[in-house]
Amino acid sequence: MQLLPDTPFHFSEMLKRPLSRPSGVALVNAETNSYTTVLRLLGKLIPVTVWGVGSIDNTVLQAEYPDDLSEAENKQVVRQLRHIFAMDSDLAGFYSTLSHDKRWEGLLKRFRGLRPIQDSNLFESMVRIVIGQQLNVKFAATLVERLVKLNDEAVNWHDEVIPVFPGPETVASWSYDELRQQSFSQRKAEYVIDFARLVVDGKVDLDDLWSMESEQVFAKMLAIRGVGRWTVECFLLFGMGREDLIPAGDIGIQNALQKLYSLSYRPKEVEVREFAEEWSPYRSYATYYLWQSLL
Repeated sequence: MQLLPDTPFHFSEMLKRPLSRPSGVALVNAETNSYTTVLRLLGKLIPVTVWGVGSIDNTVLQAEYPDDLSEAENKQVVRQLRHIFAMDSDLAGFYSTLSHDKRWEGLLKRFRGLRPIQDSNLFESMVRIVIGQQLNVKFAATLVERLVKLNDEAVNWHDEVIPVFPGPETVASWSYDELRQQSFSQRKAEYVIDFARLVVDGKVDLDDLWSMESEQVFAKMLAIRGVGRWTVECFLLFGMGREDLIPAGDIGIQNALQKLYSLSYRPKEVEVREFAEEWSPYRSYATYYLWQSLL
């Protein structure tokens, strides 16, 4: 299967972020310029490998996955891949919006064609982000891997055994103590498992979120214990692919902005939001470029 993303599209640059924080559920190979994962779609686990071919301005993504899928399943796989790799993002509009700002010139040139790699489903996205709250990146990644290892699902694909991120039913069945034994704090264990139980019980319908405006998603998700503003902002960015938000309280964003704007101090959240007004309606892309500059 060949997929044609909007260009510019810098696949190898996109792979640097997952390479910097390895995850068992995504196998990234810089030499082959490939990304392998398992999609949970329509009640099935579907392994898929994607390769980037061509130049930044003429990119083709080659996707390989099982050939016994139905027409509906094929359509869902293609739709999901276009979402994961932000193939339809409006980078031209983003570049145009910041083209007048000389401070961004070097970053935009350096990362031209960079797009975020988004999470494959909303449940996984929220759980990952909740785990990452107030933790350093390395330890958060460790906890995610331990969560995945608790799951007994895996898929054999091209002589590789690929672990699968657990679904809500599995996580909801665990006890807090099972996560405590994996170095989760009591509260972190409660937040993750209780969220899964809300999804399983139908009290949180993740599919409904796609039809909501971002402010509606905020209102819905902030009502969940353990979910704060930063959590929802990252969820909207990495889970839902919304284009115009910034997790301004993120220390990484603050550090990157301090460096980019040659500030003598690290800007506070309110100042980051003030700076970010000039980047609207593409604050999400600016956020991602700032994060990428820290790798």
